[in-house]
Amino acid sequence: MLARSMMCLLVASQVIACSDDDAGARPGRDAGSDAGHDAGNDAGPTIHAIDRSALADVGTKGRLDYATPEHWVCRPDIEPNECERDLDATEVKADGTMEVVKHVRASDPSFDCFYVYPTVWLNKTAQMTDFSDEGVKFVLDALLSQGARFNRVCRMFAPLYRQSGLAGTTLVAGADRQLALQDVRDAFAHYLEHDNKGRKFVLLGHSQGSFMLSSLIQRDIDSVPELRKRMISALLIGGQPYTQPGELMGGSFKNIPSCREKGETGCVIAYNSFAVEAPPGASSLFGKVGTELANEEVDLDGQVMCVEPGAIAGNAGRYAGSYFAMQLANPTFGTPPPIPGVDTPFLLIRDILRGECVRKEGRSYLEVSYEPERDDVRSMPNYRNPLLESLGFGLHLVDYNIALDDLIEAVRLQAAASE
Repeated sequence: MLARSMMCLLVASQVIACSDDDAGARPGRDAGSDAGHDAGNDAGPTIHAIDRSALADVGTKGRLDYATPEHWVCRPDIEPNECERDLDATEVKADGTMEVVKHVRASDPSFDCFYVYPTVWLNKTAQMTDFSDEGVKFVLDALLSQGARFNRVCRMFAPLYRQSGLAGTTLVAGADRQLALQDVRDAFAHYLEHDNKGRKFVLLGHSQGSFMLSSLIQRDIDSVPELRKRMISALLIGGQPYTQPGELMGGSFKNIPSCREKGETGCVIAYNSFAVEAPPGASSLFGKVGTELANEEVDLDGQVMCVEPGAIAGNAGRYAGSYFAMQLANPTFGTPPPIPGVDTPFLLIRDILRGECVRKEGRSYLEVSYEPERDDVRSMPNYRNPLLESLGFGLHLVDYNIALDDLIEAVRLQAAASE
């Protein structure tokens, strides 16, 4: 049921990324005053204490004001800044011993990351309008497993947005995908105008978040040379950005290619992951530009991007660090079983998973293998979900988790090359 619901949302979200029915919508330039919002000044930003108690329903009318600190989950001038939660992990080594690995944030990063979370609003209302702590707790499941850890290398920004909700197997009646997209575009426009100060940036998204960012790039970055120069890269993971067959671009974007080399900048890192034992079947949404996207702008012969994260991180072996959350707020995703000796929020496994971009049966995807050494005594966490795999979703829920250290290293190398 969950997987079919997610598929419906992904199909609908791709229509946003490839249609032009919101041509009248533009990034917000009237998002409000930046009084007191002086992030980037030498004296440091004014810190705003967050109180979301009055935001249980922000409504669906009009545009959100992203000068309101409560409309963000991560920003340098808010307290709490949710990206600064405890991200420590317990590493289980090949011989079975354990070690706590402390997460260390960059003290003065030279570039920014702008993160848009995936679908977290399930079996509720048409749009996610609950920005109170009760609603934000679902956002944290994705934020802490995906985007937050990038604060090792960059300054983090992550807006709340009125994403489309799901109920059963379909979008909730009345869901407005354009409203979600406009929120993301307005938040990014506010960031550019009030926070960016000419800094370079990385876009981070997953699933619905990747579709939102793909649309944002098409409308607000792809044809703007100055912004393309400042975009170090875009991680559009668990989405469907595509190119012309055999080419690096010419599909989703006219001027922004798929990344192919370590340290390459101004490009897209994207993939959809499947276990080698459960490849995408004929009904899978991922890995192929499907008929659901049929309109005048879509080339159905396009090839979905797949960029192997280890290769662009300079890692030819197994993935350097796979992180798995030990607690989740959303009961739909289940409760991870406790592991004796693990008291940190995350479990860390190194050098046990490997990925390869493949093109099989007309689909392009990241094929993930479980490859422990012969003397490795570790039990691999339950990263596979048979139900999701049977419905063609593969490893969608852990797309980021399986290669997170490599993704962060790839971004670090890109940022260094862009200086």
